[in-house]
Amino acid sequence: MEMTINNAEKYMGQFCSLLAAYTRKTAKLRDKADMLARQLHDFACTEDPELSICLKNLSEDLAMVQDYRQAEVERLDTRVVTPLKAYGDIVKTKRADLKKFSADRSRELKELHRLEKIRLNNPADRQSIAEVNVQKASSNANRSTRQMEDTIIDFQKQKLEDVKVSNFIMVEMLFHSKALEVYTHTFNNMETMDIHKDLEVNTNIVAQDILMMAPPTSTLRLSQYPSPPATIPRMNFEQPKQVNSEEMRFNRIHSVFGIYSLTSYSPRYILYFHQRDHLFIVYSPDLCKNGLTFS
Repeated sequence: MEMTINNAEKYMGQFCSLLAAYTRKTAKLRDKADMLARQLHDFACTEDPELSICLKNLSEDLAMVQDYRQAEVERLDTRVVTPLKAYGDIVKTKRADLKKFSADRSRELKELHRLEKIRLNNPADRQSIAEVNVQKASSNANRSTRQMEDTIIDFQKQKLEDVKVSNFIMVEMLFHSKALEVYTHTFNNMETMDIHKDLEVNTNIVAQDILMMAPPTSTLRLSQYPSPPATIPRMNFEQPKQVNSEEMRFNRIHSVFGIYSLTSYSPRYILYFHQRDHLFIVYSPDLCKNGLTFS
């Protein structure tokens, strides 16, 4: 019996310490998850509508799970850790009962030895007194034995119930069943998120930003060469054109640059022509370098 009490004191104390640490870790996990839920909510406020809705739902569901975890912490403390803490006092009480039982048993044995000695000496009065004392000691020992048996049986029964940690398992089952229900709902919500909507919104935003950052569509590039005199004669398109060296040079430029239309032409000094969306003004005699370019 004494070994049973000693083992219970040793291992129940260890179980109590470990489960108390488990409860504290669970409480810390709850605090970290609450912080994560707040960060998710703050991040959701900065995102596009589709992702924002899903993240807000996730943060709310995660906060709900932490409410269940808080209930788990409270149940672990009241239903699991507190009963194990009581084993310190229970073991002290049982050890005191065992000590009392041992004392009663020792007293009974002493009275029996004394009675044997008196019988050997054979005084009648003393023998009768010793027999009465032996009867009292025996009754006390028997009563202590019955009480000790009941105490040990009750102690063993309670220990077996607590060692099964059925309350611990029940608390964990309750939490995980609720958490599974919430996380299933959360997973289904996340699966319904349409990422293409947010991609479309992002594409439009990026396109607008690019348009705002783009340079103007027309720029003026000044030639590094000086402008020609203002008295340069202009070509009169009503006069018949004569094929000369300047016009032949223009034809060569036409074939090189792919000129689409001729706006104005002077055989000697200036040439206007269009190439795609650009207007080129080239001055003679170096038709390929001099001039103003408007694009």
